[in-house]
Amino acid sequence: MLARLLAPTLVALAAVAPAASASDRAALQSTDLVSRALDGGVPDGASVNPAISQDRRFARLIAFESDATNLVAGDTNGQRDVFVVQRDGSLGNNGSPWSVGSTTLLSRGADGQPADGASYGAAVDGSWAGTRGGQETSRPSCVAFVSAATNLVPGDTDGVADAFVSHGPGGSLEKVSQGGGGVTQVAVSGDCSRIAYVEGGRVRVKAGNRVADLGPGQDPSFAVGQTDDLVFGSSAGVKLSVNGTGRARTVAPGGSNPSYNDVKCRVVAYEKDGQVAFRKLGGDPNCAIGDGEQVASQNGGAPGNGRSRNPAVGNSGFYVTFTTDATNLGVNALGRAGDDNGTPDVYLYTDARRITLAQSVAEKGVPAGGDNGTMSYYANYVVFDSPAPIGAGDGPRQIYLRYLGPV
Repeated sequence: MLARLLAPTLVALAAVAPAASASDRAALQSTDLVSRALDGGVPDGASVNPAISQDRRFARLIAFESDATNLVAGDTNGQRDVFVVQRDGSLGNNGSPWSVGSTTLLSRGADGQPADGASYGAAVDGSWAGTRGGQETSRPSCVAFVSAATNLVPGDTDGVADAFVSHGPGGSLEKVSQGGGGVTQVAVSGDCSRIAYVEGGRVRVKAGNRVADLGPGQDPSFAVGQTDDLVFGSSAGVKLSVNGTGRARTVAPGGSNPSYNDVKCRVVAYEKDGQVAFRKLGGDPNCAIGDGEQVASQNGGAPGNGRSRNPAVGNSGFYVTFTTDATNLGVNALGRAGDDNGTPDVYLYTDARRITLAQSVAEKGVPAGGDNGTMSYYANYVVFDSPAPIGAGDGPRQIYLRYLGPV
């Protein structure tokens, strides 16, 4: 069943390890804690809003924000901070199980002292781009985030939240924004050459020494794939800026909070009228998505009966993850509804069979509650936050990774 569900991956892009059977895939699926305390257990504060790098099936980094004080030694500022977890073990482009490696605190003062303000809204680079001159160009190299701290870099005296980027990540910090009204959101392109941020209600993009002002907007998101194109929400709907600096044009009237995949199908997903919708912008004629606007948060053609939000689109547009309050969506490959836990959950929509699958689960097909979901490029790994331990419903929210198998 899962082999048929994920078949577009095999058609879409690069060769991988020999295919596992459907039963083998199901046996390998798991949900694991990513935001771990120093002793390997549940941290002493909430961890939320994960972002995972889009470097093919490597997915080397997961960043998030946390109130915990025991993720790393010496976190004594009592503020929300931004952390990154590095994938451990031998890595290949084969979608093998994801192992939690070292955790690094990124929002740290210039002199090594704790940050004196809250940091949040992490965004990670990494792309599908491949190699250039024999060197891999998809590897992630930075994490961007928003911070109200004044001591992350010298001379930060503007008194408002700013956009920062941690190179390495975990190395030098760079302040990106100019102090023009306070930064609320940030995004980073796949090769870290562009940082988008919302400052004073306007979308700005720093590319080298230039800052482009794309006009009023919110929720910027760079293309997942191989370009630096940027989408964002506006009063007219979803707009797209070529290379993140070109004049923005409306591509999804009425849409908001978009995500964009620029490989093959060139699919943009977005929120609209309480649902998650998507449309093809043009590209490979073999994309089996169809024309016009379609709804991902649906079951058998019936839209979700609760608000759906926070879309992420991957694998040439074949997959969309989203968070939903709906109770009538299909939780498994048979389309069975059964989300009765009374909390939001994270789902994966596949256009291969036009079905949804619950992913914020401890046990396959049994929603356990989850929010702020997103996925790696090929949807091998879905990350989200959920009360810990997952399914308990009463602990601090933590970051979990749902592994779907070696696709």
